[in-house]
Amino acid sequence: MYNDNIVFIKNSNNDNNDDCNSNENINKDNKNVDKENINSDGNVNYISNCNDSQGDIEKDIKDSSNKNSSLKDSYDKYSINKDSNKKESINELSNNKNYDKTNKKSNLKNDNNNVSKSTINRRNRINRIKTIIVLIVIILLILPTICCVILGLQVSRLQNQVNNLATLHSQYNTTDNSNKQIYAYAAVKPADQANDLDTILEPTKAVESNDSNSQTQDSATQAKTDISKKQKDADAKNKNNEDDKKVSSNENTGIYADKKVYLTFDDGPSKYTGDILDLLSDYNIKATFFVIGKTDQASKELYKRIVNEGHTLGMHSYSHKYDKIYNSVEDFDKDFTKLWKLLYDTTGYKPSIYRFPGGSDNLVNDNGMKEFIRYLNKSSIVYYDWNVVNGDATSVTYTEDQLVDNVLDGVAIMDTSIVLMHDTQTKQTTVDSLPELIEALISGGAKILPLDKDVPPIQMIKADTVK
Repeated sequence: MYNDNIVFIKNSNNDNNDDCNSNENINKDNKNVDKENINSDGNVNYISNCNDSQGDIEKDIKDSSNKNSSLKDSYDKYSINKDSNKKESINELSNNKNYDKTNKKSNLKNDNNNVSKSTINRRNRINRIKTIIVLIVIILLILPTICCVILGLQVSRLQNQVNNLATLHSQYNTTDNSNKQIYAYAAVKPADQANDLDTILEPTKAVESNDSNSQTQDSATQAKTDISKKQKDADAKNKNNEDDKKVSSNENTGIYADKKVYLTFDDGPSKYTGDILDLLSDYNIKATFFVIGKTDQASKELYKRIVNEGHTLGMHSYSHKYDKIYNSVEDFDKDFTKLWKLLYDTTGYKPSIYRFPGGSDNLVNDNGMKEFIRYLNKSSIVYYDWNVVNGDATSVTYTEDQLVDNVLDGVAIMDTSIVLMHDTQTKQTTVDSLPELIEALISGGAKILPLDKDVPPIQMIKADTVK
């Protein structure tokens, strides 16, 4: 399709002939021909323009320079980017390190916080335990103190009641030898003012004596036949009287002549009851025992011995617990019945006399004692208080001689004396004082007798005033 004729247009400059000549050899078979250089005849015109070539070279140089510049810029950029990347890497590493450090610090801080919280919790726990221990110790120290204070107040209250009783029912006398507290209850008039029961009954005794003399005269003959037997009995009686001379209570002379003395013992039986009974037996006198309820065999044997030896067995409550006995009439009845049944079942004896714990006018019950007195009146039970004491139940610790003097001073101003003493585990001094007391009373002419239901009672609150 293409013609073999090729036209070459050569335009060269002087300075570039070699270059132009070097470019004249063009391959005819060059198939890379621009369609724009194709003539209308179908011929391809290869125009070599040196100037254009030189321009292309310059252009190439410039392009190369630009490329170099571009490469340099690229290199610089690369270097800068590299440096920047290094810096960024360094910064990143630094940041990572800082982050790690921060994390470590944060973790360490968290660990420290956790440790601190654990330590604080443990300390709080320890402090709570310490507080609880201190509170327990304080309570253990305060509680006994409070109990002691309460008990002290209770004891003080009871002591005040005892003192009130002593104040209400006692009189004070002063002797020449010593200043002793003497108890004399105004239930009986002194001897110089009293109309004794024996005095009241004297005319009757005189009539009986006259009747007896008449009968004796009528039977004179029979009396003569029995004279030998009576003489023997008299001799035996005189012999016994001589043996018991110092303990005879039938003397009509002495400072206590014709005075009646009733020795009473409260709160038994105890370990000393047997000793008291032995002493009374030695002096051939009788006394009265106001007992409480005890069910052991030894106590039951003592109940029996009191009755069998001719003494009077009186009641003094079963429990001797004031708050229990005087709580109500029902409680009083239960206590009374329990003791009465115990004594009857043990001895076969029916007790008929009673002594109120604390006396018939004690202040234990806020409502007074009238309802309990009324109960005894309905039960036909006679209650006995006292008008002489030996002092063994007071707060004062007396010697044997002082106990004896307390009784004798009281007996001296009374025609009839009911002496209050106690038979408990702690009253050995009372037992030891009995021989001296009994001998003084007997030698002074006093009659020592046991109480019974027929003896006119000495009562702080008289039974007949309670309806």
